[in-house]
Amino acid sequence: MIDQEEQLRSYLSASSSSKKGLTVLQLKMSLINAALREDGVIMKIISSFHDTLGFHGQAFCLKNDDIFVVYDSGINDNTIKALAIRTWLYFSGDPQTAKAKELLERYYHLPQETEMVTYEIARIRNSPVRTIQEKEKIRKFVAPMVHDKNNQPFTPDMLARVSKALQNTDFSNMVRRQSVCIILDNTTPQPLFEEVFVSITDLSESILPGVSLTATPWLFQDLTETLDKRVLDNVSKHDDGAFTHGFSLNLNISTILSEEFHKFNDNIRANFKSTIVFELQSIDIFNDLNSYLIARNYAQNLGYKICIDGVTVNTLKFIDRKRLGADYLKLMWSPELPLALQNDEELKNNLLNIGANRAILCRVDNEEALQIAKEYDITLFQGRYIQYLLSKDPRNRRVGTTLLRKR
Repeated sequence: MIDQEEQLRSYLSASSSSKKGLTVLQLKMSLINAALREDGVIMKIISSFHDTLGFHGQAFCLKNDDIFVVYDSGINDNTIKALAIRTWLYFSGDPQTAKAKELLERYYHLPQETEMVTYEIARIRNSPVRTIQEKEKIRKFVAPMVHDKNNQPFTPDMLARVSKALQNTDFSNMVRRQSVCIILDNTTPQPLFEEVFVSITDLSESILPGVSLTATPWLFQDLTETLDKRVLDNVSKHDDGAFTHGFSLNLNISTILSEEFHKFNDNIRANFKSTIVFELQSIDIFNDLNSYLIARNYAQNLGYKICIDGVTVNTLKFIDRKRLGADYLKLMWSPELPLALQNDEELKNNLLNIGANRAILCRVDNEEALQIAKEYDITLFQGRYIQYLLSKDPRNRRVGTTLLRKR
């Protein structure tokens, strides 16, 4: 990253005469695993602050990747806090983010704390940092754990080709199904709806064999917006009764505000809308909180329900279902979840405060996950172990459907 120390100093000096009080937020990116601090992600974070600040502030990235956000009273503090929460969601793979407020954020109020922020800038200037070569070594070591080494990276040219191909792609051979069930005590799982999803892996192999569509997150985000519109069109035209009620769509917020969604809504019977849930990724929500609030109100006023998706043990602390006005929250099971809940009272309370019959525990692949979840009043489950339990009871049948992107 470009060293912006002098620019930050100059900005603070020029702003010192302003009658508006200044606040400086230091995001300690240097404490995040270097393998996760890709330049593209850092630039995306800085851009999100710039877009919000307008004429009321500026964001700077110093040589150790720490970001300093300077803003005046023309910006609401909660707006900056929402952007900070979204920032840490990019790095949910680092356990440090579980306590981001205490470990990774520091606020300075000027002019009272001018000397403190000046000292911190100087400390960073004089501190050793990893070289680009060292960071690249770490990334090369981590990358094979995440992506198939035989896969090519997803490029902008490929995005254009895939988006065009999606216009005529038949999804029928890429559809998979998995039920979301209610389980109380030791009773047999009761299907609530059946999730029907388009496999991104299969889609990739069908359109661009040997290319990982998810390897470049910002390009994949653009691709999902195109896929959303195809899914909405597909569901709207389905006339065999499969999509009449009780299904869920994993959508981008921008899709709900699009013309394609308006057409979709016109084709859904009013009495079925209350059984349809839109699952929105948590990182998408905090990327543009204002757009989320508009989309949420629009969808709920039409009768639909909203679910916050993509929540992990590391991001659960940052997400309050009730304050965000969502109907459900989907939490991903991981082996680290039980110990984290035992050792962190705040995390435990956050889970309990989601509300009865509001939390869906997904990726439940064994009995351990099911039993531990019951200790925290979770009644909605999804995963391979749930499918196994359902297969043992021939009375279970499909009830409703869900069309959901799997990443």
